[in-house]
Amino acid sequence: GTIAGLALGSKLSSLKAKVHAFSVCDDPGYFHSYVQDLIDGLHSDLRSHDLVNIENAKGLGYAMNTAEELKFVKDIATATGIVLDPVYSGKAAYGMLKDMGANPAKWEGRKILFVHTGGLLGLYDKVDELSSLSGSWRRMDLEESVPRKDGTGKMF
Repeated sequence: GTIAGLALGSKLSSLKAKVHAFSVCDDPGYFHSYVQDLIDGLHSDLRSHDLVNIENAKGLGYAMNTAEELKFVKDIATATGIVLDPVYSGKAAYGMLKDMGANPAKWEGRKILFVHTGGLLGLYDKVDELSSLSGSWRRMDLEESVPRKDGTGKMF
């Protein structure tokens, strides 16, 4: 549903951005069919294939990772502080970067926004494989946002 909403929103707006999706469980045909069913429910003559490019990023399969995928998740977290789960967002980001490397002309000169849709619960099953990362994590020292005398607006 998320990809259908993003693709339709882009099509109906002045943005006209090309939406790319990276499927992490079923094949792209399954997701195109699902998106098409949603579009058909709107009684539109639009076609899923015209709205969104869906690539396969499931790797070994749903919730199964290669060592390279897990290393990617660790490297992103270490370098940026952004934690991608290895089941959904991690596989999608990994698939996107692989596609960028394999098809640079498709991405060249483009502004790219990766939408992290969550999925952090997927980390629990991979705790042993990702444990080496935890040594580099630390709590950030942040000042309160909008500190007030009466205590309202306190973030932490």
